[in-house]
Amino acid sequence: MSAYTVKQFSDLARVSVRTLHHYDEIGLLKPAYVGDNGYRSYERPQWLRLKQILLYREMGLSLEDIAAIST
Repeated sequence: MSAYTVKQFSDLARVSVRTLHHYDEIGLLKPAYVGDNGYRSYERPQWLRLKQILLYREMGLSLEDIAAIST
C-alpha cells in the first residue's frame, strides 16, 4: 500500500471524506503527512488504525471510548 489521498483512502475504506477529516480533527486518526498544499495523505499504519476504529465502532463504542482505549 502506498500513499493515498483522502478521497482514495475514503473510497478504499468505504467511509466519507468528512469522517476522515473529523477523525483527524479530534486526533483519532492523523494522516501520515499533510502536503504543502494542505492535502492529507494516508499509508498502511493509518489503514490499520482505521480498521481498528471501524471495528470498535461496529461493536458500539463511542469515539471517546475508542480514543481512551487506543492511546
